Amino acid sequence: MRIARAGALSLLLAGCHPAALAPPVEAPGSLAGLTLPLLPSPHLRLAVEGDLNGRPLPVVLDVARALSAVSSGCWDEKRPAPPVMGSARVPDVSALPGNLRDWPLVRLTGLRVGGVLLGPRGVGLTGERACAVTLGADVLGSYAFTLDPLRREVTFEPSRPRAAWLAALPATDANSAEDVHVLELSREPVGDWPLLAARLTQGEAVLTGPFVLVSREPFSRLAQGSAEAQRLHPLETAARLPPRAYVMDAVEVATGVGVAPVVLEAGVGWRNPTTLGRLGPDVWGRFRATVDVQGNTLLLRRPRVQRSENVQRCARPSATGGAETWREEDCFALHVRRGAGGRTAATAAVFRDLPEGGRLYLEPLGEKGEPLSLACQVGFSFSPTSRGVTTQHLLPWPNLSRSLPECAEALQSARGFALALFEEGPMPECPNACAFVHESNTRRTVCECQPTPLGDALVPQRGSTPRPPTKKERELEPEDPR
Repeated sequence: MRIARAGALSLLLAGCHPAALAPPVEAPGSLAGLTLPLLPSPHLRLAVEGDLNGRPLPVVLDVARALSAVSSGCWDEKRPAPPVMGSARVPDVSALPGNLRDWPLVRLTGLRVGGVLLGPRGVGLTGERACAVTLGADVLGSYAFTLDPLRREVTFEPSRPRAAWLAALPATDANSAEDVHVLELSREPVGDWPLLAARLTQGEAVLTGPFVLVSREPFSRLAQGSAEAQRLHPLETAARLPPRAYVMDAVEVATGVGVAPVVLEAGVGWRNPTTLGRLGPDVWGRFRATVDVQGNTLLLRRPRVQRSENVQRCARPSATGGAETWREEDCFALHVRRGAGGRTAATAAVFRDLPEGGRLYLEPLGEKGEPLSLACQVGFSFSPTSRGVTTQHLLPWPNLSRSLPECAEALQSARGFALALFEEGPMPECPNACAFVHESNTRRTVCECQPTPLGDALVPQRGSTPRPPTKKERELEPEDPR
């Protein structure tokens, strides 16, 4: 593993002119100890707010990228881009040939994240028009970061050896408030990407192998060639077009630890033959997850659930870390963050399974926390899924003012929200994890839903490609009367 990392670094330095190696004017600061809110987004997107020489911009975290990058859209004629100092050839899982890509190299100065100046450094220059910075393994490699999907926050701390993570785990028993899983990350021998083993099931078909652990892309991806070899069925597409997605019954990173069901992007032409695709926050983000690539550790935590008589109850932790109570209402959580410009971002989480989907209603609150009586109902809807689902939305979201202007104005006056009522069953108008507003006078319901790997808000259905019946289906088939 160490040889692969040293080799990747030598490739980077070999492509640089001497100017790229000039000592920085100011030593870079450290992200350790920072807790930063993620930029608002319905799905989990690991991006925080940064500042480039006084210009606000998103900073994306990408543990699978060897070299940090900045887009050319951060400069214009009035503020020209810094000169290209040379080039860097670095591993890139999507590049051909040999999973290596050449990037123009520029010296980036004035980048701040969470108020911390990261110092002048050589980064790749991309051709993207939107201004953004991506922090890769050259910056993130020395940290472990913890993603809290309910609070939509990321916390940085120094990386530590895997043995230190194991030694720091608290003792658990049947009364523990959390399920804790410590998974081992391996490294791809050439590109040095973090790898995590996963098991995929679709009917009786099973596919197990390594996936690249990613934090930039919100959706997981399955290599088309591997899927076809295992006879996994993609979603239907137009004739003669390649598949776009696969609906899996489950994706597990350990026995019973994962998501069910889940839609994976189809990796048409996936270019890394040693892996089955990529595993994104749509899987490991169902947990409070700590990622330590250098320490080869992925730590997953979530509230423990008790099941009895078809009722699921979730643990509420006590001051000592054990389970204080087991209640059904503790399976639902809400976090409200009021940001710049009076924008209110509300995040809902469900810590138990939703076999039939569900609707989680909210109660708008006034300036002093008093309930507000509005002519519009607001809440979240969920499709059938396993526990750990979260969704975040601005209330009101921007497009609501065009669809239901009176409701949008009423919600703008709310200073907070509280959980009100949960009902089993999906909401047909809002088929995925969505925020919805229902106007009582007109009986109209409008929602903003999480995008899917297909780029729309619809829940895809598995294709109708003929397949052999499963063993259970064969047992239920009537005998041939002949």
